[in-house]
Amino acid sequence: MARNKITAVKIKIKNDIATAKMAFSHPMMTYNQAKTKTGNRDDANFITHITGKIGKETVLDISTSQFFSKNPILKFQFKSNSFKVGKKLSGREIDNGVTRKETEKGDILIITASDRKGNTYKKSVELTSRKKKR
Repeated sequence: MARNKITAVKIKIKNDIATAKMAFSHPMMTYNQAKTKTGNRDDANFITHITGKIGKETVLDISTSQFFSKNPILKFQFKSNSFKVGKKLSGREIDNGVTRKETEKGDILIITASDRKGNTYKKSVELTSRKKKR
């Protein structure tokens, strides 16, 4: 059986709007599937709640049901102008050993999901953006 987790969180920022896309690895077994498979509806397990926070501010708070797909992908947007957005390094900069200063680091988005069985999954990602050349 696959390990349940948040597999990826990616953020793109454009015009002070952050678009976050996240992927989950979860079987999302409904009540009917559980009854067919094990004979017991109580064996159903699906993601029931997803929260996204930056610091103390909540940018995503949703309740889900058994009708969320298996291994779901979720996308949402939020205004990023009130958060610190860090500098993203290019591949060449990383290869050359360039490191960012503490002042170039952005705030952290923490995604937390919980399922019907009480398991909690967390993943965090830094808000970063690459400045385009003009």
